[in-house]
Amino acid sequence: MTTAADHHVDPDIARAETLPPSAFTDPAFLELELRTLFARSWLLVPPAWGAPASDDTRSLAELVAVRGAHAPFTLLGRPLFLQRDWEGALRAFPNVCTHAWHTLVDGPGRARTVICPQHGRTFDCEGRFVGQQGFSKDALPGFPRPCDHLQAMAVGEWGPLLFVAPGAPARPFDAWLAPVRETTAGLGLDAMQRRTHGAEVREVEGNWKLHAWNYMDTFHITFIHRAPGGLADAIDMSSYRTELFDGAALQWAYAKDPRDGFDPARLPARFRDPARPERRVFALWWLLFPNVTLNFYPWGLSINAYEPVPGRPERTLFSWHHLVADEAQYARREEGWLSHQVDAEDVLAMKQVRRGVASGLAPRGRFAPGAEQGPHWFHRAVYEAVFGA
Repeated sequence: MTTAADHHVDPDIARAETLPPSAFTDPAFLELELRTLFARSWLLVPPAWGAPASDDTRSLAELVAVRGAHAPFTLLGRPLFLQRDWEGALRAFPNVCTHAWHTLVDGPGRARTVICPQHGRTFDCEGRFVGQQGFSKDALPGFPRPCDHLQAMAVGEWGPLLFVAPGAPARPFDAWLAPVRETTAGLGLDAMQRRTHGAEVREVEGNWKLHAWNYMDTFHITFIHRAPGGLADAIDMSSYRTELFDGAALQWAYAKDPRDGFDPARLPARFRDPARPERRVFALWWLLFPNVTLNFYPWGLSINAYEPVPGRPERTLFSWHHLVADEAQYARREEGWLSHQVDAEDVLAMKQVRRGVASGLAPRGRFAPGAEQGPHWFHRAVYEAVFGA
């Protein structure tokens, strides 16, 4: 039985232990996360859309940019679709007919109504039942019921990034993103252009929380991404900072080579070093709880999502998408920011950690108070979200 006591993460980092290994391996705990944490969180809508064998590289945001447009997507194994209504509001619905459960939308399109291809049940752009042969108020007292309409989910938009919350979100969308927007206001997110690349979506080893924990871990940089030639060689580790917010966390450091850093004018003044004005911030690494990372570089934005695979706690559906602001800098992203190298090193490390956590030999760890505020914040946030602590 999964209990809060067995998973307690003390708010005092000096006393806290990590979540137990079973939280990373037990299918029952993953199912509990899906019913609690993920049901109340803002989740990234997959940026890409493309049916099998399709060469359509448009993003979902592009597909639903105009009134009346709709497009399907899958999130946490569930079929959903986006719908821009005729007043311009974006909506998200289950991609399941309320009559006999057939898929409603099988590709992008634009219309004033959505018609089920199985029996013709029709809905308007706001998800309301419009009609179906054989169904009427006279023939069916009390029809349509609330459940005969499509049930809308909460939706948030930030430039080209779209989010949905399957249930009532734990945080207001704008409040959740406020600290992120403050740090990135000068980076031109709205003008960034999507660029496709290999392995944008793949299944990798390790529970989704292992990947997010690794992202928040500064210790591993000097070992997994070690110098010479690694990330630890590209940034000034002594300048590494972690800033914690309600539902989001920021990590940043100065670049060793100023050519690899942001123009200071693009970032808020607090990121400048008055004693050494030549210093440049290498990156802004944002984790949006629970499972999205927005990695802002001088070339643009690298987006990651660590999506759990229902029923398979040892696997993660990892998505990785690029939005480009500066083509010249993007062309040298492997030279300056080591994108694929860092990714490959992290994937290999998580393979080893997965073996350890599944071995039955792993105890609950402790946190280093001066260096692991980020991992402690993440473990505590999972505990609070799952158990309502």
